[in-house]
Amino acid sequence: MSEIVKYNNDFNLLPMPELKAIQMDMFMAIISLTKDKKENTPFLKKFFNPDKRKIIIPQKKFIELCRLNDSKMDYKEIFFAIDDCLKKLCNFLISYQKDERTIYNFVCFEEASIIADEVHITLQSRFYDMIINKKFGFTAFELAEFAELSGKYAKTLYRLLKQFRTTGKARFEWEEFCRVMKIPQDYRQSEIDKRILKPAIKELSKERNLFDQVRVPFKNLAYEKEKAKGRGQGGKVSGISFTFKPENIQMQKLEKESQKIMSDEQKYLNFLNNMKLNQARFNYNDKLWQFNDFDFDEFKIIAIELVRDEYENLNFGNFMHFNAKNQEQFFKMIDTFRKGIR
Repeated sequence: MSEIVKYNNDFNLLPMPELKAIQMDMFMAIISLTKDKKENTPFLKKFFNPDKRKIIIPQKKFIELCRLNDSKMDYKEIFFAIDDCLKKLCNFLISYQKDERTIYNFVCFEEASIIADEVHITLQSRFYDMIINKKFGFTAFELAEFAELSGKYAKTLYRLLKQFRTTGKARFEWEEFCRVMKIPQDYRQSEIDKRILKPAIKELSKERNLFDQVRVPFKNLAYEKEKAKGRGQGGKVSGISFTFKPENIQMQKLEKESQKIMSDEQKYLNFLNNMKLNQARFNYNDKLWQFNDFDFDEFKIIAIELVRDEYENLNFGNFMHFNAKNQEQFFKMIDTFRKGIR
């Protein structure tokens, strides 16, 4: 059985350091080792101290966890590949702007070293909190399946799509997608298709044998670029959507079981995320609306009115900001919109 990589969904939106494909496997192995105090994982707990946010694992065990012994590298090459990866992690900086007056900058690792045949890694406190805080949704996948993939673009797209594994639909703004995927800015659209998207789709749709089982990471995987309205076929790309077969019924059942132990906040946030992802339409006050966005902390939902013209075609009207004074009112508003979904 493979170890599970599990982290806060916000982590998906952060550009990773410039890592080779095999170094991405090491990075995800480190994330899989990172646990909070409540997680009962006997094999991993002996390597990770949550109080100190520190991993100490024998180099041999780390190599096995990353499946580096399956590579064609000899021991010396593996040693320097690990060392090179650890050096890059020490320079991994996160910078994000929360609002007009708040910008966060912090390194992700305080230490990443090889000491006497052991790998020593200490996570910075903010980064540690980001990984283990799964209150508002998380991404999870098997480390072994991730390690089996070839190419850094396929691995990054795999992580992004796993967040939507039970819906089979994912949409990203184009600029954000290019930033997270680290697509070179000088690539033309045709080059992005030929060098990045089509090879990644092929890799993620390929059958592979894992744990004596034939698996396909994403069945029927396809993508479609969206262009800005009014610019014709040669218009600027504004977004990209992916579709694939959702994970099996058993996984859906597990998701439902997890729903039972979710807090109200988690349930409402998941519902809003699904509304946004699917651009859900709902009736309210004798008008038809399409869900556009929301701000969970500010108790706000943004929707656009859909208006029929004389030929009964639906056209976009005005945007509306629906605001609530507190969380209780916000949840009631969500319930009202939920009842009007069509």
